[in-house]
Amino acid sequence: MDVDFVYWEDVEVGQSLPTLDFPITIKTLTLAVCGTRDLMPYHHNAAYSKQVGNRDMFVNTMFEQALFGRFVTDWCGPESDFRETSLQMIDQLCPGDIARIEGRVTDKTRVGDDHRVALEITATNHIGVAAAATATLAMPSRENGPVTPLKGLAKPQIEPHPEIPPFAQEWLGNESPRSPGGYPVSEVQIMYWCDMVEDVNPLYLDGDYSRGSRHGGVIAPPMGLITWTMARGGHQGVDFEAPDADCTDRKPWPPKEPASSGGGIPNPPGTTDTIAQGSVQTYGKPVRPGDLIYQTNEVVNCSPLKTTKLGPGYFQTNLSTFYNQDGDIVGTNLFTLLRYGGNPGQA
Repeated sequence: MDVDFVYWEDVEVGQSLPTLDFPITIKTLTLAVCGTRDLMPYHHNAAYSKQVGNRDMFVNTMFEQALFGRFVTDWCGPESDFRETSLQMIDQLCPGDIARIEGRVTDKTRVGDDHRVALEITATNHIGVAAAATATLAMPSRENGPVTPLKGLAKPQIEPHPEIPPFAQEWLGNESPRSPGGYPVSEVQIMYWCDMVEDVNPLYLDGDYSRGSRHGGVIAPPMGLITWTMARGGHQGVDFEAPDADCTDRKPWPPKEPASSGGGIPNPPGTTDTIAQGSVQTYGKPVRPGDLIYQTNEVVNCSPLKTTKLGPGYFQTNLSTFYNQDGDIVGTNLFTLLRYGGNPGQA
C-alpha cells in the first residue's frame, strides 16, 4: 500500500497547511459520543446545554483534538509522530456551524534524534475563532531515516498560580490511585474515533500498512488519551451520583462504590458546573488495541475567583497521567477547567 508522507527536510517555516472545512451537525455530535464515550449532557442534550448558559450543545475537547489531529496527519502522513499538542477552547462549535481548520508551520528544529516541526492551528466558525491548537511532530528524515517511537515519558512540572486559593493549596501533591478505564482499547473504539472526524490514517486500521509499519500493527490515535480512560456510560454525568440529567433519581449503572466517585479531582467550594477550557498533552509509548489504560489525577493549579461570561468561577488545572497495563507512562494531559455555577467561594 503506497501512502504519501512528508519529510522533515521538505518543510519550511511559515508554510500553510491545506485548509479543512468540516460541518458540525447533530449527527456529528452523535458520532462524537460514540467516538469519545463522553456522555456529559452539554455534548448531546441541547435543552440542558442551553439551560446552563450555552448557545447549544457543542463538541467536546476530545472531538476537537481528533479533528486537529486528522488535519495534521492529512498533511504530513502517517510517518510522523505527535510529541505534544495543546488545545485552547475559546468558543463552541455547535450544530449548524462549519468548522474551518487552518494551520501553519512555526518552527523546525532537531531535539536529540528527533527532527521536529511545530504547528499553530485554529478552528473558526461564523462567530470567530472557536479553538486554537499547537502540535509538535517528530518527522521522518531523508538523511536519518524514520521516526523512532518513544518508550519513556516523564510527568510535567507545574508552577502554581501566585494567588492560588488556600483550599487549592491543600490539594497540591495529592495524586489519586491508578484507576482503569471502563473498557480496554479496541479496534472498534479506534474506528468510532476515526468515523467522527473522517480520519483515514492507515496506522489506525488493521491492514497491510499498519502491520508493515515501524509500529508493527495498529496504534490508537495519540490524542485519545482521555477516551481510553472514560468510565462506563452509565457512570457519566454532571452529578456522579445521578448521572442522567433528564432523570435525576436514576442512580449510576452498574452501581458504584462511594469511594470511587470524583476520580480524585475535587471541585472548588460552592461550584456545581464544569466547562473544559484547555488541554496540553504529551505522548510516550504508543497505545495499542488490547491495552488497558490507567489514569491518575491530581490538581496542580487553580486561579483565584474570576469573572467569566458564565458567571464567577475558578480556572482549575488538573494533571492526568496515563499508564498502560505494564506501568509505562503512555501520556500526560494538563486539563484546565472552568469551575462555575452555584455559589463559587461558598463552602
